[in-house]
Amino acid sequence: MVYSARSQTTFLGETGTEGAISKKKAKKAKARANATIAALPRKPGVKVRDHDAHVLVCGGGDCKKRGSKDVRRTLKEGLRERGMVADVRVDSVDCLGFCKHGPNAVVYPEGIWYLGLTEGDVPEIVERHLEGGEPVEHLAAEFRPRKKKRK
Repeated sequence: MVYSARSQTTFLGETGTEGAISKKKAKKAKARANATIAALPRKPGVKVRDHDAHVLVCGGGDCKKRGSKDVRRTLKEGLRERGMVADVRVDSVDCLGFCKHGPNAVVYPEGIWYLGLTEGDVPEIVERHLEGGEPVEHLAAEFRPRKKKRK
């Protein structure tokens, strides 16, 4: 998992230990990854825009019943008001799971999950997370460690 803040990026390395790298090193790592992707064969005429963040909003049945369409609409409106439409991509997906906690959304590249969102939660996510780069801790889902694989 990668957590990006304004000045540092925290990551879990191959050994599972948490470390910190500077923003400059994180930017270089992103550039290397982009160079690798650029070297891959491409379909002619197909281009994808680079965004600072990608928000996936659950549009499955339970989340839809609990207001995911309104959450997505409020999110898009908040981004428009702040002139961030080109910076943040918002997509609806069929189901993210965690149906009983919906409406749910996940913000990439950090991989921060927000469960049980309301329209009232959205302005804080737009301002603090999508614009400010700091996940909204009291709204973010807590991660639990992975189960160890049996051998």
